[in-house]
Amino acid sequence: MEGEADPAFVKAIAHEVGHQGPFSRSDLANIDELYIRNARSLAGIERCSSVEILIIVGCDPVRIRDLVSLSSLRSLTIRDSGISDLQGIAELALRSFTAPRNFIGDVSDLLSCGRLQSVDLTGNPLSEDSYFEVIPTLRRKLRQVQYSEELEWRVTVHLHQHGVPVSCYASDRGYRLCRPGLRLTGSPEFAHPVITEEGVRELLRDPESAYRYFDRDDFLVPSNRSS
Repeated sequence: MEGEADPAFVKAIAHEVGHQGPFSRSDLANIDELYIRNARSLAGIERCSSVEILIIVGCDPVRIRDLVSLSSLRSLTIRDSGISDLQGIAELALRSFTAPRNFIGDVSDLLSCGRLQSVDLTGNPLSEDSYFEVIPTLRRKLRQVQYSEELEWRVTVHLHQHGVPVSCYASDRGYRLCRPGLRLTGSPEFAHPVITEEGVRELLRDPESAYRYFDRDDFLVPSNRSS
């Protein structure tokens, strides 16, 4: 597997099994929790057939359909990554789906996830149907639903519509920006600049100005690993 797999994926496997490759089929089949960071391919993940908790951070591309063979998967986190659709998610028996700061527009497939109990869709460029129709339905069905308030949601949609792959979200430090996926940075989970509400509203008038926040050290603070 090592020769064909992304180095970041191999590193994640080595961390879980406790040794460097080569990895046996038993090594892979016995992994129940996996944390993958900054991978450009998840090829080979289907061999980790017993994974129950999967955390994917700063990876691109990410496709749900590449995960549907993971029948034991119950908790899936995909953040600061390049996932853009949820096709196939109903085939997973997920109880928790955490997907902040990606490129997801349509979340209607979540309505077909019968075991789902909680979701986090913060910082995604959700469509109007998803935001105003699907999310309220999810709130009635699930125990917990996290999503962006309307200002940061509209700004995120506006930026993405204008070809600026930057997302806006709220944190305990105020509004922040991030660059999901690996198109603009090799570590999208880090260095999320803080921005004022006035600055956020300015992005509605000048989407391109979002880039300048990532060039100023005084705006950069470490992002919360758990957010």
